[in-house]
Amino acid sequence: ASGARAVACASGGVMVGTEMVRWAGCRALVAVGALALCPRSTMSGSSIQDDERLLYSDGHWHRAQRKHVGFCTACGYTNEPELQQGCQLEQRLSTAWSTDSARRSDKQVLLGLFYGTGGGLGYWRATDNWSEATDPCWDHWYGVTCDEHGRVIYLELADNGLRGAMPSNIGDLTSLIKLDLSTTAPEYHSHENKFKNVLTGKISSMAACPRIEEIEISGNQIEALPDDLWRNAPTLRHLSANHNLLTALPKYLLKFAKLHTLELGHNKIKDAFPADFGKLTNMRFLQLEYNDLRGTIGRDILGMRRMRAMDLSHNPRLGGEIPKDIIVQWTEQEYISILNTTISGYLSSLCLDVPFCWKFMYDTHKDLTWATAADVPDIVQITLTLARKAAADKALAASR
Repeated sequence: ASGARAVACASGGVMVGTEMVRWAGCRALVAVGALALCPRSTMSGSSIQDDERLLYSDGHWHRAQRKHVGFCTACGYTNEPELQQGCQLEQRLSTAWSTDSARRSDKQVLLGLFYGTGGGLGYWRATDNWSEATDPCWDHWYGVTCDEHGRVIYLELADNGLRGAMPSNIGDLTSLIKLDLSTTAPEYHSHENKFKNVLTGKISSMAACPRIEEIEISGNQIEALPDDLWRNAPTLRHLSANHNLLTALPKYLLKFAKLHTLELGHNKIKDAFPADFGKLTNMRFLQLEYNDLRGTIGRDILGMRRMRAMDLSHNPRLGGEIPKDIIVQWTEQEYISILNTTISGYLSSLCLDVPFCWKFMYDTHKDLTWATAADVPDIVQITLTLARKAAADKALAASR
């Protein structure tokens, strides 16, 4: 090994002596003696904030994160029988690998998305390595992340120029953990986002995706979420579909016990405000602004004690009263937004006329949590009175 000549090649291989050895997906190689190793890959960033897990995890959660490890990293320790020679690129040509029914199904779903949303017509911003002749995992298709078994776990194609009907078989990616087909903004600094995604129709059932944690489809023209989205409730933590054409909230919200973020603002939702919202005890970010929500807010929302930001603004038919107890019980709260609603009560008197009502605008010292202006004594005047009395007493004592 010490005498071998190792040269990293731009073609995705390495020269060891006089032989070329190619490695899956390695764009930068590290030569160690006569071996070329894939550097540790950096996983796509997750929008889910898990820092709080460090405070109370018993270790099970950390071990479960192995499912997020990407293909190039995982192939260093995988026990897949089809990869008896590790991550050498030639392994993808083996019959055992290429004919596996699950991997073939994943590839067909991806190709259907590619051709059905303009990828084959040049509409996509990036199409790196997408081809019927290549492999999604070994050849690192743009926006696709696979796990150690060669199954698609992340599909991230935000701002990539996708247009057309939402594929009906997206739920056939049965190992999917994250789906991101969003448009981040229609324009940037007054310049049009030329590669915004414009997907139409409805999201088909994802009941066959038992690992799904994040669905991000904001900025499209989606008309409906899956009717049976509640079947994904045991794992779903992030659902973002702002700026679409939705007309209803997900069914059976009570089942979404792990939901961390729910963003359905700027839609056409006409549902009543759910009576069981307070059961979503892991909720951190709630956006339902610019809809047509109706009904009343009740005391049950106190159950969402980990809430950080709640935006219910511009729902003029939404009434009821936000309990004053949230001032104390929602300890991590940053702001609420109830502008252009018919919500009444103490918090409404302070927050109804501002776009964002930050906590310092309605919170006081906890000893005075429920106090109104009339209840708070004039501390300055009381202090002056006491000072004058003390001065008078001192003068009287001196005169004697």
